[in-house]
Amino acid sequence: MTGQFADLVARHGKVPLIWAAATEAQDYLNLGDALSPVMVAAFAGLPVDRRPMASKSVRMSCVGTIAHGFEGGDIVVWGTGMSEARRPGQAAAGKWAPPPDTRFTVAAARGPLTARILAAATGSVATHYGDPVAHLPRFFRPAGPKRHELGVILHLSELDGRALTAGPKATLLRYRVPAELADDIRLINTLTPVGAGGLEAKLEEILSCKRIVSTSLHGMVIAEAFGIPCLYFSPRGDAGLSRTDLEAKPRIDKRMVDFYLGVGRRSLTHYAWPHDQPLDWPRLIGAIDQAWSPLAIDPQPLVDSFPLPHRPLDTDNLFRHPLIRDIAYRYAVGPLIKADQGAPLRW
Repeated sequence: MTGQFADLVARHGKVPLIWAAATEAQDYLNLGDALSPVMVAAFAGLPVDRRPMASKSVRMSCVGTIAHGFEGGDIVVWGTGMSEARRPGQAAAGKWAPPPDTRFTVAAARGPLTARILAAATGSVATHYGDPVAHLPRFFRPAGPKRHELGVILHLSELDGRALTAGPKATLLRYRVPAELADDIRLINTLTPVGAGGLEAKLEEILSCKRIVSTSLHGMVIAEAFGIPCLYFSPRGDAGLSRTDLEAKPRIDKRMVDFYLGVGRRSLTHYAWPHDQPLDWPRLIGAIDQAWSPLAIDPQPLVDSFPLPHRPLDTDNLFRHPLIRDIAYRYAVGPLIKADQGAPLRW
Protein backbone atom coordinates (compact mmCIF):
# COMPACT_ATOMS: atom_id res chain seq x y z
CA MET A 1 0.00 0.00 0.00
CA THR A 2 2.94 2.40 0.45
CA GLY A 3 3.25 2.76 -3.33
CA GLN A 4 -0.41 3.72 -3.54
CA PHE A 5 0.10 6.14 -0.67
CA ALA A 6 2.99 7.82 -2.45
CA ASP A 7 0.83 8.20 -5.58
CA LEU A 8 -2.00 9.74 -3.54
CA VAL A 9 0.37 12.22 -1.88
CA ALA A 10 1.79 13.18 -5.27
CA ARG A 11 -1.73 13.97 -6.48
CA HIS A 12 -2.70 15.81 -3.28
CA GLY A 13 0.55 17.77 -2.98
CA LYS A 14 0.56 17.36 0.81
CA VAL A 15 1.08 14.51 3.29
CA PRO A 16 -2.20 13.64 5.08
CA LEU A 17 -1.06 13.14 8.66
CA ILE A 18 -2.60 12.23 12.01
CA TRP A 19 -0.96 13.78 15.05
CA ALA A 20 -1.91 15.01 18.51
CA ALA A 21 -2.10 18.70 17.61
CA ALA A 22 -3.14 21.55 19.89
CA THR A 23 -6.79 22.57 19.81
CA GLU A 24 -8.09 26.13 19.59
CA ALA A 25 -8.53 26.12 23.37
CA GLN A 26 -4.85 25.37 24.04
CA ASP A 27 -2.03 27.91 24.03
CA TYR A 28 0.68 25.23 24.10
CA LEU A 29 2.09 22.31 22.17
CA ASN A 30 3.39 19.12 23.71
CA LEU A 31 6.94 18.83 22.42
CA GLY A 32 6.98 15.20 21.25
CA ASP A 33 3.55 15.31 19.62
CA ALA A 34 4.31 18.56 17.81
CA LEU A 35 7.47 17.11 16.26
CA SER A 36 5.38 14.63 14.24
CA PRO A 37 4.54 16.99 11.34
CA VAL A 38 8.03 18.48 11.59
CA MET A 39 9.76 15.15 10.99
CA VAL A 40 7.42 14.09 8.17
CA ALA A 41 7.84 17.41 6.37
CA ALA A 42 11.61 17.26 6.91
CA PHE A 43 11.88 13.75 5.41
CA ALA A 44 9.42 14.28 2.55
CA GLY A 45 10.18 17.88 1.64
CA LEU A 46 6.41 18.42 1.45
CA PRO A 47 3.79 20.27 3.51
CA VAL A 48 1.52 18.26 5.80
CA ASP A 49 -2.27 18.21 5.91
CA ARG A 50 -3.72 17.50 9.36
CA ARG A 51 -6.28 14.66 9.42
CA PRO A 52 -8.41 13.47 12.36
CA MET A 53 -7.88 10.31 14.39
CA ALA A 54 -11.32 9.13 13.24
CA SER A 55 -11.79 9.46 9.48
CA LYS A 56 -12.63 7.55 6.32
CA SER A 57 -9.54 9.02 4.67
CA VAL A 58 -6.19 7.56 3.72
CA ARG A 59 -3.62 9.06 6.07
CA MET A 60 -0.26 8.54 7.75
CA SER A 61 0.90 8.57 11.37
CA CYS A 62 4.31 9.36 12.79
CA VAL A 63 5.41 10.42 16.30
CA GLY A 64 3.47 9.61 19.45
CA THR A 65 1.81 6.85 21.46
CA ILE A 66 -1.38 7.23 19.46
CA ALA A 67 -2.01 4.25 17.14
CA HIS A 68 -4.56 2.68 19.49
CA GLY A 69 -6.80 5.75 18.93
CA PHE A 70 -7.14 5.53 15.13
CA GLU A 71 -10.51 4.77 13.67
CA GLY A 72 -11.64 4.28 10.07
CA GLY A 73 -9.96 4.49 6.70
CA ASP A 74 -6.50 3.39 5.61
CA ILE A 75 -3.55 4.29 7.83
CA VAL A 76 0.15 4.04 7.04
CA VAL A 77 2.15 3.82 10.28
CA TRP A 78 5.73 5.12 10.33
CA GLY A 79 7.54 5.19 13.68
CA THR A 80 4.36 5.44 15.75
CA GLY A 81 3.84 3.87 19.18
CA MET A 82 0.72 2.61 20.91
CA SER A 83 -0.58 1.18 24.14
CA GLU A 84 -2.66 -1.93 24.68
CA ALA A 85 -5.61 0.19 25.78
CA ARG A 86 -8.89 -1.21 24.56
CA ARG A 87 -10.77 1.19 22.37
CA PRO A 88 -14.14 2.59 23.61
CA GLY A 89 -16.93 0.14 23.07
CA GLN A 90 -14.67 -2.90 22.78
CA ALA A 91 -15.57 -5.85 24.97
CA ALA A 92 -13.76 -5.99 28.31
CA ALA A 93 -12.27 -9.37 27.42
CA GLY A 94 -9.44 -9.51 24.94
CA LYS A 95 -6.73 -7.18 23.74
CA TRP A 96 -6.80 -4.12 21.53
CA ALA A 97 -8.46 -4.57 18.17
CA PRO A 98 -8.86 -2.05 15.37
CA PRO A 99 -12.32 -0.54 14.91
CA PRO A 100 -14.41 -1.77 11.97
CA ASP A 101 -13.43 -0.42 8.54
CA THR A 102 -9.94 0.49 9.75
CA ARG A 103 -6.99 -0.85 7.78
CA PHE A 104 -3.35 -0.59 8.81
CA THR A 105 -0.13 -0.79 6.83
CA VAL A 106 2.87 -0.71 9.16
CA ALA A 107 5.92 0.68 7.37
CA ALA A 108 7.78 1.02 10.69
CA ALA A 109 6.81 0.89 14.36
CA ARG A 110 8.46 2.70 17.24
CA GLY A 111 9.59 -0.62 18.65
CA PRO A 112 8.74 -4.32 18.98
CA LEU A 113 6.05 -3.85 21.64
CA THR A 114 4.02 -1.70 19.27
CA ALA A 115 4.85 -3.98 16.35
CA ARG A 116 3.56 -7.07 18.16
CA ILE A 117 0.24 -5.45 19.06
CA LEU A 118 -0.33 -4.23 15.52
CA ALA A 119 0.75 -7.49 13.89
CA ALA A 120 -1.53 -9.59 16.11
CA ALA A 121 -4.54 -7.34 15.56
CA THR A 122 -4.11 -6.17 11.97
CA GLY A 123 -1.84 -8.69 10.27
CA SER A 124 0.56 -5.94 9.13
CA VAL A 125 4.08 -6.78 10.28
CA ALA A 126 6.73 -4.11 10.89
CA THR A 127 10.22 -4.98 9.70
CA HIS A 128 11.76 -1.67 10.81
CA TYR A 129 11.75 0.14 14.15
CA GLY A 130 12.56 3.64 15.30
CA ASP A 131 11.29 6.98 16.58
CA PRO A 132 11.60 9.69 13.91
CA VAL A 133 12.50 12.31 16.57
CA ALA A 134 15.85 10.55 16.93
CA HIS A 135 16.72 11.99 13.50
CA LEU A 136 16.45 15.63 14.55
CA PRO A 137 20.25 16.20 14.55
CA ARG A 138 20.23 15.66 10.80
CA PHE A 139 18.18 18.85 10.41
CA PHE A 140 18.89 20.86 13.59
CA ARG A 141 22.42 21.61 14.74
CA PRO A 142 22.46 24.54 17.17
CA ALA A 143 25.72 25.58 18.80
CA GLY A 144 24.54 27.23 22.01
CA PRO A 145 26.49 27.02 25.29
CA LYS A 146 25.94 24.40 27.98
CA ARG A 147 24.61 26.47 30.89
CA HIS A 148 23.24 23.83 33.28
CA GLU A 149 24.80 20.79 34.88
CA LEU A 150 21.53 18.84 34.71
CA GLY A 151 18.21 19.16 32.91
CA VAL A 152 15.21 17.39 34.45
CA ILE A 153 12.40 16.81 31.93
CA LEU A 154 8.99 16.19 33.45
CA HIS A 155 6.11 14.23 31.96
CA LEU A 156 2.80 16.08 31.52
CA SER A 157 1.22 13.99 34.29
CA GLU A 158 3.72 15.43 36.81
CA LEU A 159 2.91 19.08 36.15
CA ASP A 160 0.82 21.34 38.36
CA GLY A 161 -1.13 22.69 35.38
CA ARG A 162 -0.89 23.52 31.71
CA ALA A 163 0.63 26.99 31.88
CA LEU A 164 3.80 27.29 29.81
CA THR A 165 5.67 27.91 33.07
CA ALA A 166 4.12 24.91 34.87
CA GLY A 167 6.34 23.13 37.37
CA PRO A 168 6.03 19.86 39.26
CA LYS A 169 3.06 19.16 41.51
CA ALA A 170 3.71 20.22 45.09
CA THR A 171 3.51 16.61 46.30
CA LEU A 172 6.45 15.54 44.11
CA LEU A 173 9.21 16.20 46.61
CA ARG A 174 11.89 14.62 44.46
CA TYR A 175 11.80 17.67 42.20
CA ARG A 176 12.59 20.22 44.90
CA VAL A 177 15.84 21.98 44.04
CA PRO A 178 17.81 23.69 46.84
CA ALA A 179 18.51 27.38 46.29
CA GLU A 180 22.26 26.77 46.07
CA LEU A 181 21.70 24.45 43.06
CA ALA A 182 19.15 26.62 41.25
CA ASP A 183 21.62 27.62 38.52
CA ASP A 184 22.87 24.08 38.03
CA ILE A 185 19.59 22.15 37.94
CA ARG A 186 17.06 23.10 35.24
CA LEU A 187 13.49 21.74 35.57
CA ILE A 188 12.00 21.52 32.07
CA ASN A 189 8.42 20.81 31.06
CA THR A 190 7.45 19.78 27.54
CA LEU A 191 4.83 22.53 27.12
CA THR A 192 5.90 24.68 24.20
CA PRO A 193 4.58 27.95 22.74
CA VAL A 194 2.57 27.31 19.58
CA GLY A 195 4.77 27.59 16.51
CA ALA A 196 8.13 26.60 15.09
CA GLY A 197 9.90 29.26 17.15
CA GLY A 198 8.53 27.77 20.35
CA LEU A 199 9.78 24.31 19.38
CA GLU A 200 13.22 25.69 18.55
CA ALA A 201 13.43 27.49 21.91
CA LYS A 202 12.35 24.38 23.86
CA LEU A 203 14.95 22.21 22.13
CA GLU A 204 17.64 24.82 22.79
CA GLU A 205 16.64 24.76 26.47
CA ILE A 206 17.13 20.99 26.57
CA LEU A 207 20.41 21.18 24.66
CA SER A 208 21.75 23.80 27.08
CA CYS A 209 22.08 21.03 29.69
CA LYS A 210 25.20 18.91 30.14
CA ARG A 211 23.14 15.94 31.35
CA ILE A 212 19.47 14.91 31.26
CA VAL A 213 17.13 12.82 33.36
CA SER A 214 13.59 12.45 32.09
CA THR A 215 10.22 10.84 32.67
CA SER A 216 9.19 12.06 29.20
CA LEU A 217 9.92 9.59 26.41
CA HIS A 218 10.89 12.31 23.98
CA GLY A 219 13.09 13.93 26.57
CA MET A 220 15.10 10.72 26.45
CA VAL A 221 14.93 10.36 22.67
CA ILE A 222 16.21 13.92 22.18
CA ALA A 223 18.99 13.52 24.74
CA GLU A 224 20.15 10.23 23.21
CA ALA A 225 19.97 11.60 19.67
CA PHE A 226 22.15 14.61 20.51
CA GLY A 227 24.60 12.58 22.61
CA ILE A 228 23.71 14.17 25.97
CA PRO A 229 24.47 11.83 28.91
CA CYS A 230 21.07 10.80 30.26
CA LEU A 231 19.08 8.39 32.38
CA TYR A 232 15.40 7.53 32.55
CA PHE A 233 14.14 8.87 35.89
CA SER A 234 11.83 6.17 37.23
CA PRO A 235 9.44 6.71 40.16
CA ARG A 236 9.43 2.96 40.87
CA GLY A 237 12.03 0.44 41.93
CA ASP A 238 14.89 0.45 44.40
CA ALA A 239 16.20 3.97 44.97
CA GLY A 240 19.34 4.72 43.00
CA LEU A 241 20.94 3.26 39.93
CA SER A 242 19.50 0.06 38.47
CA ARG A 243 19.84 -2.01 35.33
CA THR A 244 16.73 -3.64 33.93
CA ASP A 245 16.30 -6.49 31.45
CA LEU A 246 13.94 -5.01 28.85
CA GLU A 247 12.86 -8.42 27.60
CA ALA A 248 11.69 -9.64 31.01
CA LYS A 249 8.47 -7.58 31.38
CA PRO A 250 10.15 -4.84 33.43
CA ARG A 251 8.15 -2.57 35.71
CA ILE A 252 9.16 0.62 33.93
CA ASP A 253 7.39 2.80 31.39
CA LYS A 254 6.48 0.64 28.37
CA ARG A 255 7.14 3.53 26.00
CA MET A 256 10.77 3.49 27.14
CA VAL A 257 10.94 -0.29 26.75
CA ASP A 258 9.48 -0.07 23.23
CA PHE A 259 11.91 2.64 22.09
CA TYR A 260 15.08 1.12 23.55
CA LEU A 261 14.30 -2.39 22.31
CA GLY A 262 13.67 -0.84 18.91
CA VAL A 263 17.18 0.61 18.76
CA GLY A 264 18.79 -2.64 19.85
CA ARG A 265 19.21 -2.28 23.60
CA ARG A 266 18.31 -5.37 25.61
CA SER A 267 18.77 -3.73 29.01
CA LEU A 268 18.39 -0.21 30.32
CA THR A 269 20.23 1.57 33.10
CA HIS A 270 17.94 4.00 34.89
CA TYR A 271 17.72 5.96 38.11
CA ALA A 272 14.80 5.38 40.48
CA TRP A 273 13.66 7.71 43.22
CA PRO A 274 10.32 7.90 45.09
CA HIS A 275 8.09 10.86 44.31
CA ASP A 276 7.63 11.72 47.98
CA GLN A 277 11.28 11.95 49.01
CA PRO A 278 13.78 14.79 48.40
CA LEU A 279 16.53 13.87 45.98
CA ASP A 280 20.29 13.84 46.45
CA TRP A 281 21.14 15.81 43.29
CA PRO A 282 24.95 15.36 43.36
CA ARG A 283 24.43 11.61 43.71
CA LEU A 284 22.17 11.60 40.65
CA ILE A 285 24.68 13.59 38.58
CA GLY A 286 27.41 11.16 39.59
CA ALA A 287 25.22 8.23 38.56
CA ILE A 288 24.74 9.66 35.07
CA ASP A 289 28.47 10.16 34.65
CA GLN A 290 29.06 6.61 35.85
CA ALA A 291 26.40 4.75 33.93
CA TRP A 292 25.56 6.41 30.61
CA SER A 293 26.98 5.11 27.36
CA PRO A 294 26.21 6.58 23.93
CA LEU A 295 23.33 5.08 22.01
CA ALA A 296 24.21 4.23 18.42
CA ILE A 297 21.07 4.95 16.39
CA ASP A 298 21.25 3.64 12.84
CA PRO A 299 19.30 6.09 10.63
CA GLN A 300 18.93 3.72 7.71
CA PRO A 301 15.95 1.58 8.85
CA LEU A 302 13.62 4.57 9.11
CA VAL A 303 14.94 6.07 5.88
CA ASP A 304 14.41 2.76 4.08
CA SER A 305 10.89 2.36 5.47
CA PHE A 306 9.70 5.92 4.78
CA PRO A 307 6.48 5.44 2.79
CA LEU A 308 7.12 8.40 0.47
CA PRO A 309 9.98 9.46 -1.81
CA HIS A 310 12.80 10.54 0.49
CA ARG A 311 13.52 14.20 -0.32
CA PRO A 312 14.96 15.54 2.95
CA LEU A 313 15.30 19.23 3.65
CA ASP A 314 18.82 20.59 3.34
CA THR A 315 19.07 22.71 6.50
CA ASP A 316 20.83 22.87 9.84
CA ASN A 317 17.87 24.66 11.45
CA LEU A 318 14.66 23.22 10.12
CA PHE A 319 12.53 25.39 12.44
CA ARG A 320 13.43 28.41 10.31
CA HIS A 321 12.65 26.66 7.05
CA PRO A 322 9.37 27.92 5.47
CA LEU A 323 7.98 24.40 5.22
CA ILE A 324 8.28 23.91 8.99
CA ARG A 325 7.56 27.50 9.98
CA ASP A 326 4.25 27.43 8.08
CA ILE A 327 2.84 24.25 9.64
CA ALA A 328 -0.54 24.88 11.28
CA TYR A 329 0.30 23.58 14.75
CA ARG A 330 -3.14 24.35 16.24
CA TYR A 331 -6.59 23.43 14.93
CA ALA A 332 -10.27 24.04 15.55
CA VAL A 333 -11.60 20.50 15.89
CA GLY A 334 -15.07 21.05 14.38
CA PRO A 335 -13.91 22.61 11.10
CA LEU A 336 -11.13 20.00 10.83
CA ILE A 337 -13.63 17.14 11.00
CA LYS A 338 -16.06 18.87 8.65
CA ALA A 339 -13.34 19.49 6.06
CA ASP A 340 -12.17 15.88 6.30
CA GLN A 341 -15.68 14.55 5.82
CA GLY A 342 -16.25 16.85 2.87
CA ALA A 343 -13.09 15.85 1.02
CA PRO A 344 -11.79 12.47 2.23
CA LEU A 345 -8.68 11.14 0.55
CA ARG A 346 -9.28 7.76 -1.08
CA TRP A 347 -7.33 5.49 -3.33
